[in-house]
Amino acid sequence: MSDEPKREQVSLGEHEAQLRQVAFRSREYVAADWATSNLASVIQHAGGSDWGSEAGQCREQAIAFLSVRLLRACRAAIGVLAAGWETEGMGVVRQVVEINARLCEVAADKTPATGRRYLNGKPKTSIGEAIRAVTPEVDPATVGALYRALSQDAHADAGGIMRRATVDDDLRASITWGPEHTDDTRLFTLTCASFAAEAATRLAVEAGVEHPNRDALSAYMQAVEREIAAARGWPDA
Repeated sequence: MSDEPKREQVSLGEHEAQLRQVAFRSREYVAADWATSNLASVIQHAGGSDWGSEAGQCREQAIAFLSVRLLRACRAAIGVLAAGWETEGMGVVRQVVEINARLCEVAADKTPATGRRYLNGKPKTSIGEAIRAVTPEVDPATVGALYRALSQDAHADAGGIMRRATVDDDLRASITWGPEHTDDTRLFTLTCASFAAEAATRLAVEAGVEHPNRDALSAYMQAVEREIAAARGWPDA
């Protein structure tokens, strides 16, 4: 019989599984799963057509490539967020934001120039410029602050963890080291859904292929957006 003392074990796997079950039932995750599945269907339809297959069609090929990258990044982000690793999930959300910005930039140019530059690893603008161009109605300072926060989460900066620290009445801070869901989990899961839905619509129009259940998905996502806005106390919820 071993005289080694018993050790308490933290079952992260069980905790993650519990959080996933909660996430999978949430309306924002349903929206993200639906939107990314739609995007996958459109990608498959586009791949089965002749669209973008000819040599020199740099714009079309860049749109197809970026659509695939966006699909993969969105699925990775919602998977990590569902498991409760919010800070790390935000690092993947940063990829989603960047890919979406490049996709919009390539699609906005009806010539092959921007697509060619992207495929050659020499994009037309800096990533900051591309992201700001996607949301011209939003204050650039606000966009910059959000991107910096996502960048902290993607790197080894302390800010990614410190923003999620809690302070008690005695001003003692504690850091959440385990998995959890917060309001940001809901918001950024829905963000991935929105980008995936937009990419599916864009690719379907460009390639002239079917986009299944687009209107039903749009109505569902708008309802979820209103719910999240109301929960966060945003105006016009």
